[in-house]
Amino acid sequence: MKKQTNRLKEAFTLIEVMLVVMIIGVIALVAIGNLDIVGTSDKARRTATESLIGQLSTSINSYYLDVGKMPANLNALSADPGARGWRGPYVTKLKPDAWGDAFTYSVSGSKFEIRSTAGGTEGGLISSNDL
Repeated sequence: MKKQTNRLKEAFTLIEVMLVVMIIGVIALVAIGNLDIVGTSDKARRTATESLIGQLSTSINSYYLDVGKMPANLNALSADPGARGWRGPYVTKLKPDAWGDAFTYSVSGSKFEIRSTAGGTEGGLISSNDL
């Protein structure tokens, strides 16, 4: 007669396996989120910066229509510079470009240019004149 032994099988429980899979999934999501696959984040930053330049250009044109001259600097769009006819604020807050750098603004007569260095990326300078 065979003696029955009560042997415990050594194995992982379903809960342990699911926990390990969840931890690996979270680590993968964090790692993938930090990767720059084929420069996609630079393309997205360029697009966002071009959009911001377009919004600033519209605000400058509105300022020009109200005041009759170009603003001396971009701060005149958000705070009253004491100009006659000012009906702003034309922007609530001056935002930096998508790389966190301030825009460069220059004006000559009734023409202006807004520039971003684009964080020194390959695509180079972004200018309102190119949009």
